[in-house]
Amino acid sequence: MALDHFDRLAEASVKEAIQQLVANAKRPDSRSVPPEARALLLRKSRSRLTEPDAAKKVEQAIQRLRDRKEIKAPSSRYTEWALFGDDTAAAETAD
Repeated sequence: MALDHFDRLAEASVKEAIQQLVANAKRPDSRSVPPEARALLLRKSRSRLTEPDAAKKVEQAIQRLRDRKEIKAPSSRYTEWALFGDDTAAAETAD
């Protein structure tokens, strides 16, 4: 399945939201990441997406990133989310 421009922006927004929350000493979890990523996506899309469309794109992006094991995003509340580092990607390409 080919991803469109907004799907790629949504994935980048999710990753950036996790990074920003960690950098600001806040917990990236199921309550903080989606709203932060949605706000980032709305800014990046330059108002070409509506709030509900952005929310849907972010949820889909989170699921894709989980499936590809690019982020650790437990569905349980209050469990911290994280980005998997480049070490994981390098190990996968070495196989």
